[in-house]
Formats: sequence, structure tokens, C-alpha cells
Amino acid sequence: MANNISTLFSKSLDEMNISDKQKAVLQASLTLFSEKGFENTSTRDIARMANVAEGTVYKQFKTKQELLQAIVGSVINNVVPQIASEFVNETTDIEEPDFKNFLQNLIQNRMQFFITNLPQIRILIRESMTNKNLRLQVIEKFTHLHLKKLENYFKYYQQQGQLVDWDFTQIIRYILGTTGSYIMPLLFSGSTAFDITHSSQEATEFLMKGLQPK
Repeated sequence: MANNISTLFSKSLDEMNISDKQKAVLQASLTLFSEKGFENTSTRDIARMANVAEGTVYKQFKTKQELLQAIVGSVINNVVPQIASEFVNETTDIEEPDFKNFLQNLIQNRMQFFITNLPQIRILIRESMTNKNLRLQVIEKFTHLHLKKLENYFKYYQQQGQLVDWDFTQIIRYILGTTGSYIMPLLFSGSTAFDITHSSQEATEFLMKGLQPK
């Protein structure tokens, strides 16, 4: 099951010490930015969906850009760690003796996640590319994600002689780079057409040529 950024974002708002109106504004903003795009969304649209006066939006956020930064910052700091944790648990809860099958399940899981959350990820990527502080937050957050459980699985496959004896970080970088090459074109186009099963199989076949012990 692919984690849904909008759902996790809504849950994260419930844990924040802000008013119900502020929560409604942030949730409506994420929804509209995802559906219509940042430039095509007005504060009037946000106020209408949040069921608040337009002045309420400006009361908390002086500009629409500040509103976007608040959303992206919350996603980075509150949602991304939860997504990573749930992903690791989903992936490692299934016992799979064959590394190739494990790898394809892992890749297919992440491809499904990207397709499910493509509009929200576009917002995150674009804002991170133009905002240095947010970009540094993204790097910091991903650098310190808790992936120990996944690392232990990789060590198991190495001990079984099914996975090359490389450092965990190097293997993950290799997998993410290949998987990302399939996803990146979707981030910069309006297309959502994507064969996850075929793409995950193809990526797995390619990766196994480098990850299998010689």
C-alpha cells in the first residue's frame, strides 16, 4: 500500500498546536496546489475550500509563498519520517528468501508511492529546487532517516551470497538512482501514464546485473 501524503499531512496537522482554521487553510492549500498548481490557486480559492474568510488566510500567512513554505516544511519535518518508517515496515514485514523478488517488491512499492503522490511530490521538488533553506532541510531529513531495519535485511542477503558486499548507503544510492530515472520524466510532464509492473521488472533486471555477487 502506498502512503498517501495528503492523508499523513492531515494527521500531522492534528498534532500541531494551531487553530482549526489554520489547519483548514493548510489542508485546503495543499489540496488546491496539488490539483490546480501553485500559480493557478488564489487565496480566495483557499478561503472558499477552507470555509474561512479570505482575511483569515492573510492573518497567518502574509503571502501565498509563505503558505507554500509552511506546507513544504511540515511535509519534510513531519510527513517524510513517517513515510520512511511505514515504508520500511511494509517492505520488511514480508519474509522473502529471494533477493531479486524482494528488490522488485521494494521498487514497485516506491514507484506506486510516487504515482499516488505525484502532484504533492511535484510541489516538494519544485520548492526545494528554488528555496535553499528548504533544500537543506530535505537533505538533512533524508540523511538521518531511520533505515536500520532495511539495512539488516540487506546484510541478510549479503550473508546468503545473493547481494554484493557493498556498503548499505552505496546500494541504496544505486537503487534510488535507477528507480528515479523512471520517475523523473513524470515530474516534469503532465503525463501520469506509467506501467508500474513492467517498469519495476525492468529496473530490477538492470540492477541485478550490478548487485549480484560475481
